[in-house]
Amino acid sequence: MRFRFDGVEFGDKLPLFVTDFDQGTTEYRTNDTERSQGDGMIAGRDFLGGRTWGFSVSTNMRNLPDASMVESRLAAAWHNPKHRSKSLALVPLSYELGGRWRRVYGRPSRYAGIRGDIQAVQGHGRIECDFRIHDPRYFDDVETVLPLPIVPASTGGLMAPLVAPLSTVRSSAPRAGYVDNKGTAATPLKVVFKGPVTDPYVRAAAGWEIALKGTVPHGQAITVDAFAGTVLRGNAPVAGLLTRKTRLSSAVLPVGISDLTFGGVDSTGTALVELRWRNAYYSI
Repeated sequence: MRFRFDGVEFGDKLPLFVTDFDQGTTEYRTNDTERSQGDGMIAGRDFLGGRTWGFSVSTNMRNLPDASMVESRLAAAWHNPKHRSKSLALVPLSYELGGRWRRVYGRPSRYAGIRGDIQAVQGHGRIECDFRIHDPRYFDDVETVLPLPIVPASTGGLMAPLVAPLSTVRSSAPRAGYVDNKGTAATPLKVVFKGPVTDPYVRAAAGWEIALKGTVPHGQAITVDAFAGTVLRGNAPVAGLLTRKTRLSSAVLPVGISDLTFGGVDSTGTALVELRWRNAYYSI
C-alpha cells in the first residue's frame, strides 16, 4: 500500500516505507434518548463522525544524513501552514490499494520525527504521524469530468422597454446531461461555468440547483464547489453571485445516474459548463 500527501509518497518499496498502518474506527454521533416510562431507548438520528489514520514510517537509507533528508520532506508536508491556516478547509491524502488510487479528506495531525538512535544512524529512522479524517467517505483520486455545451441561442421577442433602437433578446434552451456516480455513497458536485453566459444554472431532476446571477464574460470561468463550499473566479471568492435558491449542501449526486440540465443566456452558443465529481465509497 502506498500513500501520497502534498507531493510526498510513502509506503511499499519507497525510501519512506510504512511499517504499521492503523485505519482507526469511524465515530458515531447519536441523539438517542432513554424512555422515561419504559424499557429501552428512543432512537434518534445517527451521524457518521471522523476517524484517525495512524502511520508508523521508517526511512530506508544508508546513514543518518540521508535518512534526515528524506524525513525532512515528509515533515515539511505535514507541518505546511496552508493545511491548517484556513477554517473549514480540508486537504486530500491519497492512497493506492490493489492498483487503484483513492483519497480521503482531513488534516495532518500528530507528528514525531526520527531520533538519533542507533537505527537512525544506520539509516532506519522511525517516524510516527497521524492524519485526522473529517469526511467518512473515500473518493476516487481522479475527478470525472463531463463537459456540457449550451444549446445555441434562438431569436426571441422584443426587449422591454420598447425604445429606439428596438432590439431582440436571444435565449438558450436547457441542455440535458446524465452523470453517473459509480461509487457506493453520494458525492458532492463541482460546477465550472465558462463564459460568455448570463444567469447560468445547473439543475437536477431531484429539485436542487446551482445558479449564478449576472454574467460570466468570455474567457472567464467561475467554479462552484459543493464539497469545499466555495465560489471562485480564479482564486478570488465571489460567493455573492449565487442565487438565493442555491444550497451547496444539497448539490450531491446519489449513487447511479442523475439527470442534470445546463442553461443560461448566450447569444454566441459557445458557453460551456464542466460537471466534475469523484465517485465516493464507504469502504477503503
